[in-house]
Formats: sequence, structure tokens, C-alpha cells
Amino acid sequence: MVTFDYYLLNTYVPEAEGSASELYARWVEQIVLAEELGFGCAWLTEHHFHPFGGMLPSPQLLIAALASRTSRIRMGPAVTILPLHNPVRIAEDMAMLDVLTGGRLEVGVGRGMGNQYYDVFGADPSTAQQKFEEQVAMLRTAWSDEPLRWDGAFFHCPRPVNVTPKPVQRPHPPLWIPVNADLAHARWVGQQSINLMTLPWYPPTFAPTRRLIDEYRAGLKERERPEQSCEVLAYLTAYVGETPERAQREAEPHWEAYRHVAADQRGGPEVAPLSYETGAATSRCVFGDAEMCRQHVRRLRDELGIDRLALRFDFGGMAQDLVLASMRRFASEVAPVLAWDN
Repeated sequence: MVTFDYYLLNTYVPEAEGSASELYARWVEQIVLAEELGFGCAWLTEHHFHPFGGMLPSPQLLIAALASRTSRIRMGPAVTILPLHNPVRIAEDMAMLDVLTGGRLEVGVGRGMGNQYYDVFGADPSTAQQKFEEQVAMLRTAWSDEPLRWDGAFFHCPRPVNVTPKPVQRPHPPLWIPVNADLAHARWVGQQSINLMTLPWYPPTFAPTRRLIDEYRAGLKERERPEQSCEVLAYLTAYVGETPERAQREAEPHWEAYRHVAADQRGGPEVAPLSYETGAATSRCVFGDAEMCRQHVRRLRDELGIDRLALRFDFGGMAQDLVLASMRRFASEVAPVLAWDN
């Protein structure tokens, strides 16, 4: 059975979305509605310095603001870019958020993409993977009941410290790591008993992503913590319209705006161009009317074997009323029918 999450990776279009305060109010309204509609978790992505995601440099701050506005929906960064930060400080922040949310935190962490402004934060992209693996181990140690003492390749804490507070969820909130292409990294994530995030992006088939998921599950069989249950989450963009024609008319201009902002952030053309038509034809985007979107999700479920699907409803400066209407149609016309399928 596939469960559904809300996913926020904003492509800021100020002339459509207004000031920072107006933008953040949009997001809060969306997440509050996502809780009302029954979405399981709200995932918030860290980016910096660019309209592609850069209006959310600190998911932790938004989660803290949402803690008192929500009561059921889980929340987490997707992801915190660990090589840009001190892992002890991240452990403290996440433990505080787990307390503030009453144990509703999920923790997504990643090494970031190659163009994540490592130099601005004093980080070295050439060692990001090795540093990241050490940081993951440090997070787990910092959340444990034992004092933290550490002597690693990148971090040193020779004097034991008691990292406080401790998270509500024990031994710690669920950890997630994204992997989109590196099979060895996917296997390592499984071996660590960590949940997997992935982006089934590149056409023409889902075969590469399925191989990655299979490699991850092979790693789960070799893991040190077999008692921990683990899941696979895919994240994609969605728009559910009243009819296929209205869906395309309403969403396509915003999808093109999203693609433009994303290409500018990468500094070059798309590696695998994904038009509205291609996204809808290949299920790389959950676009269309309710029946088309049900077909997309069934295909993702059956061909990839995922457990969770996180959907981005807000993209390319789309008007808030369209975003909220799409979320409501998904919750009322897509998700219930898929639940009956299982």
C-alpha cells in the first residue's frame, strides 16, 4: 500500500507569489490543509541563494513555526545538507523539533548536489561523501543516552558532552537519505537501516530507479539493525485538474516556469528535458484529471514497489487557489480509490 506525503521545493516567482512573508503564509496554509486532508508527512527542502529552493534555507525554522499550527502531520527536511553544517548542532536542532512537534519529526539528510555553494559554507565538495557518512554516525551517537565523544576524520570532540535535549522518538527520529543514481550508495543506505528517498526522473523507463531500489533492499538484508523497519519514498510533482484539458491548461505554464528556474540554477540545459506532455506520458509527473493521476500512482506503485509518494503541488508561481484545489482533488478523488486497490 502506498501512502501520500506533501513535498515543498519552491521555485520562487516573486511577481506571482509576493514577498517572503506572503510566500511563507502560502506554505503554512498548504501544510495546514495537507494535515486536514490526511497527508502523512510534510517534507521541506533546504536550498540556498537562488529562486530554485533558496527561499527555504532553513526547513527547521519553518517546522518550528508549524509545530503549534498542526497536531497530526509529521514533518521533516528533505533534506538537510549535512556537509554544510556541524552535525552536533543539527542533532540539537532536530531533537528540539522532535520535542516541539510531540514526536512527529522525520529527518532527511543528504550530501547535496555539486552546485550547492560548498565554498560559501567552508565545505569541500571533494570530501562531501566521506564527511557525510561520518556526520550520519555522529547524529546517531549524539541522540543516544551516552555522552558524545568523537575522534573522526572531520570532527573531533575529545571531551565528552551530553547533547540535549534528547528526541521524543527513541532511539531517534526516522532517518532518510536520498539516492537517485549511485547503486553503491543505495546499498550503503540500506546497510545502515536508513529509509530511502529517490526521484524517478529520467525516461524512458523506470528500470534504473527500480535497480536502485532493489540494490537498497539488498543492503537492508545485510544491515546491522534488522529490527528497524524501513521504507522507500519517491517524490514527484502533481497537478490534478477537473479534466485532462483543464489540467494541462492550468498547470503547463507553471511547469514551464519551474523548468526555467531549475535550468538557470543548474547553469545549463536540462539533462533529460521533461515537458508537460512527456511528464504525463511517462508518469514522471502526476499530471491530469483524477483518473489519469490514479493511473500514474498505480504505475509508480507497481513498477517501483515504493511505500510512500511525496507530491509537490506548488510549482512555478502557481496561484494558491489552484494549488489548494489540486490538493483537495487528490485527497478526495485519487487517494481513496488507490486505498481500495490495496
